[in-house]
Amino acid sequence: MSAQSTPARKRPSHGPTGFVLEIGIGLIFLTIFSWGMGVLIEIVGTYTVWADQGEHHSRQLVIEDLGYIAAAPRSVLVRDTVGFSRELLTCVSLPFDKFGIDAWYRRMNEAAHDEPVRTGGVANASRELAIEISRWLIIAKYVAMDTALRLSIAVFAMPAFALACLLGAVDGLVRRDLRRWGGGRESSFVYHRAKRFATWSLTGGFAAYLSWPFGGFNPAYMVLIFTALVAASLSTTLATFKKYL
Repeated sequence: MSAQSTPARKRPSHGPTGFVLEIGIGLIFLTIFSWGMGVLIEIVGTYTVWADQGEHHSRQLVIEDLGYIAAAPRSVLVRDTVGFSRELLTCVSLPFDKFGIDAWYRRMNEAAHDEPVRTGGVANASRELAIEISRWLIIAKYVAMDTALRLSIAVFAMPAFALACLLGAVDGLVRRDLRRWGGGRESSFVYHRAKRFATWSLTGGFAAYLSWPFGGFNPAYMVLIFTALVAASLSTTLATFKKYL
């Protein structure tokens, strides 16, 4: 008796609503992951790279990004970028303020200055641990604020990304038609690699920017770099798409 071949299961197709929900949930998880990585990098950096600044380094990043936003006070999507960013910071810092993170950090900091922590003993060890935890929580607050600011910068730059996608799509379709009518060869290898690179440009590169721990990086360069990468990768993806559907 011959074995019957089971038909291959087709992947369920997503409608427009499911596609939008998938993108939205992915962006939420991507933001949470970037925030967690940023907190981890900042905590490690307070003991190594910027030990002289400590937890104040994360606060300095927030001030620096606010300065970059103030340099471009208007956007196509938002009329007042500075006001929008400050309201966003208020919303992000609200849960931390409700739990009294700032007040606890100030009490721990003042106690550490008034009475230095002594080594040895369970009480001293627990007090030192409480001071360190208060530092980590204040770092988590400022990293969350900085992540929100960088998300707002990405929102302000959405028209530039849309134009880059349109330019890359038009250029790629024109190159595909030229290849089709000119008898050019197909290359699925280039197509799949370009498609993966386009996905990385919109996900991995964006996550790297959200958790970037060093200052002095103007967001305008980020917009320029990633719009160019998105346009080039999208153009290559469409240009190497199969000639005949």
